[in-house]
Amino acid sequence: MNSTEMMNIIMNGDWRNTETNDVCSFSWSDSDHSITMKYISGDKTGRKDSHQFVKLYHNAEYLKNCNLLRYQSNLFTSEFTLESENGPLLVVSNVFGKMKLIRQ
Repeated sequence: MNSTEMMNIIMNGDWRNTETNDVCSFSWSDSDHSITMKYISGDKTGRKDSHQFVKLYHNAEYLKNCNLLRYQSNLFTSEFTLESENGPLLVVSNVFGKMKLIRQ
């Protein structure tokens, strides 16, 4: 899949943390180039975390066929690894934490 397809998969639908059972969703904002994670259910319901002013770390050739996206801001990194359209989704981030998510 290319990077656009991968981001569409991540941003559409809900994801469940396999360890905590918290359910979250992701969204993208063009205005401040941010990825926001919102908790929908579980202990953190209603909480939002946002990684702002991010840009992709990878070159254009890599983004044509990939399963890992690394976003970086001045201080932090967020990595998303998606094995297939249905997951699992691995997140390793200074902002969101480290978690394994499956499609809800």
